[in-house]
Amino acid sequence: MKTGKIVLILCLGVLWASVCFGAPEQMLAKKRILVVDSYHKNYAWSTMTNAGFCDAMLQLGYLDNKEQIVSFDERDRVESSKIIMQRTWLDSKKNRGKVAQTEKSLEITKHANEFRPDVIVLGDDNAAKYVGTRFLNSPIPVVFWGLNYTPVKYGLLESEETPGHNITGVYQTGYFAESMDLLTAIVPGLKTFAILSDESSTGRANTKAVEYLARKGSLPLKLTETVATNDYELWKRKALELQEEVDAFFIAMYSTLEDRNGNYVTNEDVAKWYFANIKIPEATVGEHFVKQGMLCSADDSGHNQGYLAGTIVHEILSNGAIPATYAPRVPKRGLLMVNNQRAKRLGIDLADDMGIEEIIRDVSANKEKIMVVSSYHNGFPWSKDTNKGFCDAMLKFGYFDNTEQVNDFNTHSYAETATIIIEKLWLDSKRKSSKAQIEEESLRIYEIIQDFKPDLVFLGDDNAARYVGSKLLDTNVPIVFWGINHTPVKYGLVDNEKRPGHNVTGVYQSMYHRENIELLMDIVPTLKTFAVLSNDTITGRSNYKQIEFLARRKMLPMTLIETAATNDWEMWKQKALELQEKVDAFYIAHFQGLMDKNGDIVPNATVVDWYLNHIKIPETTVGMNVKDGFLCGALDLGYNQGYQAVEIAQDILAYGASPATYPPKTPSRGPLTVHRKRARQLGITLTEKMGIEDYID
Repeated sequence: MKTGKIVLILCLGVLWASVCFGAPEQMLAKKRILVVDSYHKNYAWSTMTNAGFCDAMLQLGYLDNKEQIVSFDERDRVESSKIIMQRTWLDSKKNRGKVAQTEKSLEITKHANEFRPDVIVLGDDNAAKYVGTRFLNSPIPVVFWGLNYTPVKYGLLESEETPGHNITGVYQTGYFAESMDLLTAIVPGLKTFAILSDESSTGRANTKAVEYLARKGSLPLKLTETVATNDYELWKRKALELQEEVDAFFIAMYSTLEDRNGNYVTNEDVAKWYFANIKIPEATVGEHFVKQGMLCSADDSGHNQGYLAGTIVHEILSNGAIPATYAPRVPKRGLLMVNNQRAKRLGIDLADDMGIEEIIRDVSANKEKIMVVSSYHNGFPWSKDTNKGFCDAMLKFGYFDNTEQVNDFNTHSYAETATIIIEKLWLDSKRKSSKAQIEEESLRIYEIIQDFKPDLVFLGDDNAARYVGSKLLDTNVPIVFWGINHTPVKYGLVDNEKRPGHNVTGVYQSMYHRENIELLMDIVPTLKTFAVLSNDTITGRSNYKQIEFLARRKMLPMTLIETAATNDWEMWKQKALELQEKVDAFYIAHFQGLMDKNGDIVPNATVVDWYLNHIKIPETTVGMNVKDGFLCGALDLGYNQGYQAVEIAQDILAYGASPATYPPKTPSRGPLTVHRKRARQLGITLTEKMGIEDYID
């Protein structure tokens, strides 16, 4: 009995001590792991290395379930029953240069000291170089992955056999000879190649390794030239030149290319240009580039790098391994892989005897491909209106998954969603307005469309319909247009309004010229005569010819005195000044695309500003121009044009409608609109009796 009491008292004493003084920290504290990645979130290589690391953490029991991996991917932080893990990004692909990376590494070092990790994990060279050196010989174990070709660099290790400090990890050997051997097995007869690379640390390392193998005679092809630059325009120009001189490329890296403004060009944008323009085969450096579309590689697996690093972390945390005596590792070679879609584009037939171990199928094979061709240029006001309606409808019908994809499409003219791949091209016919220029650009666009192999093509406005649509007439690709002026039965694309008869249908503009002039008469009843002011573009001609037709048929409440149609800005101004002394009003048929003495396009704002400051008689116009400051018009909304075009496409793609039997549409008239500021400038008092339906201030 006494013994039992003594045991009970001792147990209570221990419990009391633990409550009062705390249990030993090493018994209660979760292990803290800090991951520092050299690059940025969603960078392809980082996605694979981090996935491998997380898989190891899960399999070795540091993470409790897959949901914690998802949470870590989203938040860069996770807490499980055993660990607290955080991740930060050096972002060295975008923030390049020693100064930027040193500043960022100082921020990361400060964060690490505050976080107090039990182990630091460094992903790839720049993290090792700029962050690893700050923790060399500290009490914190450091594990790296992804160092290029040798771990004995940056002064972090004494040797491969005995690191000698608090740092060890996983490095890449690069299977370049194996990649080139695979290329020659796929495409026999190749003799020469050139290297294409950026000037990143990884690109330089890859390039030097390939050049070394070439000098030793360890490659099956002769290296003739190396291109290593961060200048995107130079990179593209050299790629185009060299494909005429060599049989193949080795793509060493293209992750730090910059445009003319010094902005980072995404891997996706580089790859998109490359595949549209380069017609010779290539080998590259791993799975992430083959999945982006490059032809082939012996994979130096990012997943394996991350996973093996995870096992080293486990050895340190759970088994007491010491980095100073833990030799760095290199994973075994990954699979010999080929991109099936790229092979098809290059006309390569893949066979079982080529030694291929994995074929990367088109991951987008089940997604519908949509091409959009706009007649004008990015930022043109009418195109912005039609695009807004187009994107809203694409979002409503589920082709875009969210507004972020809409923004991505508007920024890059390209997006990939859960169901589609969509690309937009610009004919730029306002700025390159001669027939020869438009025809040349339309041929370039046609070739891109042929290579893209779309399931449907949208054509925005007349020039796209006329120059591109005619090349796609009676093909197997459904065509949906918007913004064709006055009638869809033009350019030979549609037989009649009730039954198109071909693979083309869409949405056209009625323009409401008579309604525009009737509105002007309601506002200023004393008007009797008017003149048309227009440029000499296809839209301008279409508008003023329709007005002239209505005038000849005596279907207008005013008399048409003269039409002035020219692309010469000085002549346009001169005629406007002369005619305002002869007529009571103007009809502004179209003014976008006027050219100055040097042949440069005059900005719309300049035309409007001059007109409003010099012309003292009232005007009406096609509705969209009222927003610019002109007096009045019945709005023919670009938004409705783009939106209804998608409605037609939805019927074709989702419900199997045939363009040949799908009658073209025209949206209902928009509101009769007046610009209040212009009315005040002209001394016009607006009243409810004028039939005005909307105002712009």
